Amino acid sequence: MPSIGIVVALPAEARSVVRQHLGFESLHELPEGHWLTVSGAGPAAAEKAAIRLIEREVKALISWGCAAAITPELTPGHLILAAHIHGEDGQLHSTDPAWRQRLAANLPPQLQSHSGGIQESRRVIVTRSEKIALQKKTGAVAADMESAAIARKASAHSLPFLVVRTIADSATMDFPAAVTRALNPRGDVRMLELLGHIARRPSEIPDLIRLGQAFGAAVRTLHQVRKHAGSDFSFTAP
Repeated sequence: MPSIGIVVALPAEARSVVRQHLGFESLHELPEGHWLTVSGAGPAAAEKAAIRLIEREVKALISWGCAAAITPELTPGHLILAAHIHGEDGQLHSTDPAWRQRLAANLPPQLQSHSGGIQESRRVIVTRSEKIALQKKTGAVAADMESAAIARKASAHSLPFLVVRTIADSATMDFPAAVTRALNPRGDVRMLELLGHIARRPSEIPDLIRLGQAFGAAVRTLHQVRKHAGSDFSFTAP
């Protein structure tokens, strides 16, 4: 079975692939011989993670995790098997169409996927106005911080590439200030800062609850994709 390399930004997202807790920058071999690495947030971290996987001589790369919707038609938990990635440098990176179609065909009918484009963002998009503006500018349906960097490495090494992303916050959702201020660059939430902000502004608690529920829906969808994708993540034709 060809070895596949999977890049996941956050430990919580990695739990949809493996049961054990993996820390940032960990490199884990799956029972089927695939490799998973938890990169941390952002394109630089994702590029570094992709290089580590390529050094393991993987035969394909997957960008796996969550994304922000920038079009109202996508809601938390919605699955995106993106046909292409818009880089901030203006380049367009296509995913492997046959691989994408095989994975979509292996998923149950209730787990519908969207093949729209994903826009690269080098920071967390925190307001609905930013999301709307980005959608109008690019025509993409969602945004994330890692997929384009992984796509660039896949292209440079002539490796098939796939994006599996689920929506963790909708286009109409503003990110709570408590979270944006407590996030560090790699995607960790500094709990003392978060709790301190909530203590000063308890009115943000409902927004935090909604964000947590949305992230939970996204991770549940990732679990379902992993369950139905098969041991090779639908990479090879039956």
